[in-house]
Amino acid sequence: MHTKAATDDIYEIFNQPLKVAHNGDESADDDDYETDDYTGYTSGAESTGTTRNISTSEAGDEDAVENEVDEEGSDAKSVSEWSDFTARKHIPDVLREGEQDDTQASNRFDGADPEPSVLVSEPAEDEEGEEDDDEVLTPVSEYSLPGTRTSFIPIPPEDYVPPMRPYRDPVEVANNRLPFMTPITERTESSLDIEAGDESVHSKTPCRREDKTALSEDEEEDTLDLEALSSPLREVVNDDLPKGRITQPFLQKSTASVSKPLAAKGAPKGPIIKDVQCNPMDDSVRDEILANLQPPLSSYEGFFDHRDEKYEKGAEIRKSSKALSKNNRNSTDKTGNLSASVMVQFSDTTTQYAIKKELGAGAFAPVYLVENSSHAGADEDEEVAQAAMGRGAFACAHNRRSALEALKMEQPPTPWEFHMMRLAHTRLGPQHRATASLSAALEMHLYQDDGFLILPYHPHGTLLDIVNLFRADPSGVMDEQLAMFFSIELFRTVEALHAKQILHGDLKADNCLLRLDQLQAPAGGDSDLSTQWSRSGAGGWATRGITLIDFGRGIDMRCFAPEAQFVADWKTTAQDCAEMREGRPWTWQVDYHGLAGTVHVLLFGKYIETARCDAGGLGTAGGRRYKIRESLKRYWQTEIWAECFDVLLNPGAFVEAEEGARMPVLRSMRRVRERMEECLEASCERGVGLRALMGRVEAWAKARR
Repeated sequence: MHTKAATDDIYEIFNQPLKVAHNGDESADDDDYETDDYTGYTSGAESTGTTRNISTSEAGDEDAVENEVDEEGSDAKSVSEWSDFTARKHIPDVLREGEQDDTQASNRFDGADPEPSVLVSEPAEDEEGEEDDDEVLTPVSEYSLPGTRTSFIPIPPEDYVPPMRPYRDPVEVANNRLPFMTPITERTESSLDIEAGDESVHSKTPCRREDKTALSEDEEEDTLDLEALSSPLREVVNDDLPKGRITQPFLQKSTASVSKPLAAKGAPKGPIIKDVQCNPMDDSVRDEILANLQPPLSSYEGFFDHRDEKYEKGAEIRKSSKALSKNNRNSTDKTGNLSASVMVQFSDTTTQYAIKKELGAGAFAPVYLVENSSHAGADEDEEVAQAAMGRGAFACAHNRRSALEALKMEQPPTPWEFHMMRLAHTRLGPQHRATASLSAALEMHLYQDDGFLILPYHPHGTLLDIVNLFRADPSGVMDEQLAMFFSIELFRTVEALHAKQILHGDLKADNCLLRLDQLQAPAGGDSDLSTQWSRSGAGGWATRGITLIDFGRGIDMRCFAPEAQFVADWKTTAQDCAEMREGRPWTWQVDYHGLAGTVHVLLFGKYIETARCDAGGLGTAGGRRYKIRESLKRYWQTEIWAECFDVLLNPGAFVEAEEGARMPVLRSMRRVRERMEECLEASCERGVGLRALMGRVEAWAKARR
């Protein structure tokens, strides 16, 4: 059956030209209905249910079954192995009983014709030779030519049992006259696109729903549209439940219209990112988190979404600002009060921002000093002093505006940093002391081509600037007392963020600004700091510290699964943690190594370098343990600093003391910080004293303004 000769014969049969019977009508068009030798083909042998073998004798040979036309034009009766078969007796008049005729014909007709076929009847004589009015009706195209031959398949006896075979049996396919090309698929519940993973929307049975709230009228209309594709078992289920409260299985095309109103009912439970290993800096991961925020990003005060339009002035602002800074580089005006300024204004606010100078020149996010037109006449020192006083000093930090602010232009535009800064302030709360060490996000204007983030202006420089200030001394390094003071502030801030499941992701001396809030002196009193440092912040010390900026690489650990680990797919440097450099998974280590690098810069005035020291015991993974290459000075508090770097460089070795025996290592960090606080309280007045060291820093900061 599958030889090349048999295949060639089959193709030769199908390639033969169709035979057209014009029946003497020479004016018939070539495109009219044509018949061939295969007019006896029906689809009965390829039913969607089961099939049966039809032998040649059963189906009828063409010479024996077809009605032959003799010379006089009379039709001969069909003869088969079952006797007494006539079209009059054995062909039921199905059309008279109101059912649809199943006979298929390959009618070719014009698609514009609304009624391509008609029913025509041919006279049939009964046994007495008289014409019967109840003749058999055969569907034939109205364009078919006269003389179309019709063949009938005899009805088998009642006791005949045809052999049943599975659908599209290979042997049966070989007997078919025409190739079967169109597969028929059955629409069932298993073929529907059901979001089975959303347990808050669906129950274990896909055709039932556990939502107890009544749906709106729009949701009911969407539900009714899907009724035709639901399971037949739904008729039984609907008897037990009230109408209008059952949602059908979701189809792909209707998912948005049905699930969108449900998403606003409450925040999704569980982590947003289900992957146990991913890159948290990836745009797709961040976009998914931002899309599932509750409350949504659009509800944030100060967020202006213009992602459907372009600002189209970003390149001009960058170019003009660089030219302005270059022309006035030697100006003695430290605040950048230049005669010609670049103006920036947004369509959703009346405030104008005049760019005074460039504060930082990043590759994709330059930062400019701008003057806020709405607060141009305000006194900056008065505003800062009001913000620093009282127990609720840092409440609503994003609502405090001043005359001088910072404008950060982000390209490509992203609201991620704005979101992370607002998230950190929200979770810590205004009463937390560490909130004062976090920069606030005032406004965010998001466009297709640029993002504009408005931030408070901190004019006192970074910790790296303070390190460079003391490098000019004969010792070349910062005094240990001042380094311990800033280390305590860093530890307190990072502990608070980690306790709220927030990672900064880019801790370094450049991202730690000096915080020197103005004091409000009591009547007739002295506004200077107390000589005795206190861990509680008494004596004015709460107004001194650091301010963390640049949350562009921040991570919200609550958006990920508890067992999730991260991978770094970027080029690493010596400032990255050991896990990143060695291609191993990481999580909290990114902040611990960044904090260790910042403390290292404060103590030694140089960037951190680490070395392996596995002999000391089990480390973070596989017996790895790290230490700094520099040696601690013997007159320092070597035990405190050694434990500090050990905890930060090898956090995996301290997880046993933590809750759940996993990171973050908050208890170990707190223990190190408390040891530093005890030491500083006992030695803050030795030598020059901490108060004198801070006075030198304040004088330098005031001079650079």
